[in-house]
Amino acid sequence: MTVAATDARFARSFDSLPAIFGFTAAAFARAGIEPGLRQDVDFALEELFTNMVKYGAASKADVRIEISPVEGGVEVTLTDYDVEPFDVTRAPDADVGLPIEQRRPGGLGLHLIRRLLDSIEYEYSKEHRQSRITFRKTTATRPEAGGA
Repeated sequence: MTVAATDARFARSFDSLPAIFGFTAAAFARAGIEPGLRQDVDFALEELFTNMVKYGAASKADVRIEISPVEGGVEVTLTDYDVEPFDVTRAPDADVGLPIEQRRPGGLGLHLIRRLLDSIEYEYSKEHRQSRITFRKTTATRPEAGGA
């Protein structure tokens, strides 16, 4: 039996985070996805969603999240509507080698999720002003120290 993807839309607000985590828990249970993956998935979702809220504030559209079981894990897609492009795969890594007082604020969350996830991809439709971020997390593959 194949379990279909589960999707929902969430208001562009930090207040949506508890509902997103509830959605993740329900999707994992429904699809029989390895529960041990959920902490990393929730962390990545929180980081990506909060960035969409912060940097896409001009949009009033909800953010769509889709969770699909894949062999050995999960694939998650966030779709953001009526926004300018921001390719999370091209954002510079945080320089964690610098002393804390010399570091520039920002970028640490993306730096961390690149290392937690197996893959992360970004697509943008200029015609529809739509961003799509898709990531995978599995138990079979562990990312290298350099990240995805």
